Amino acid sequence: MGKRFHQQPGRPSSLHHDAAYAMLWVFLNLLFRVFFRIRVTGRENFPSNGPLLIVCNHLSEWDPPFFGSCLPWQVYWLAKIELFELLGGRMNGLFRTLHCIPVDRTKADFSAVKEVARLLRSPRPVVIFAEGGTRTDETSLLGSAPVLKEGAASMAILGGSPPILPALLTGTCALHDWRNWLFRRPLIEVVIGKVFVLDTRDRAAATRQILDRLLALKPLLRQPRVC
Repeated sequence: MGKRFHQQPGRPSSLHHDAAYAMLWVFLNLLFRVFFRIRVTGRENFPSNGPLLIVCNHLSEWDPPFFGSCLPWQVYWLAKIELFELLGGRMNGLFRTLHCIPVDRTKADFSAVKEVARLLRSPRPVVIFAEGGTRTDETSLLGSAPVLKEGAASMAILGGSPPILPALLTGTCALHDWRNWLFRRPLIEVVIGKVFVLDTRDRAAATRQILDRLLALKPLLRQPRVC
């Protein structure tokens, strides 16, 4: 991990952060592959250099650790601010060590948007769960009436329209049931699409382009269930 994407010259070193991330990545890879069947389609679509915005659907609180274990690089994560406030704020350091950027979903968090836009000009990829939170109803990207918020498009436009890598995952809801860990070994899938670049700076049109690219991946899922 971290070999293809390097920090920009002149930035403070975060070697200790990178080491912690790498150790967790190795642990999660082993954990998920022992207890579940994993199918990743489209590995050949991973680009070899940055910058890069990765957009994905969001079904479960397990999505970040699982999806992160499937990616070949260390990445930045856009994460809800409530995570940083757990245990009276004692989790703040951990999540920042794992390259998480807090976002307040109760308002238009312009500071988070600006931070992501800045990071999108750096070599390390940024992951955004583009639905704006876990979504398992018909408005999920895997549902019958998918809806996508404009946040991902806004950040991409402000970040200089970097290449975008679309991804869909399914099956992560099974991680919430301990019986699946011990007895069932259900299938968890990830489909990686081809990198593309937005051809518009209009947020609505850009959101539609991202949505279309994500929906195009649904036929590649063996089990395209919402949860």
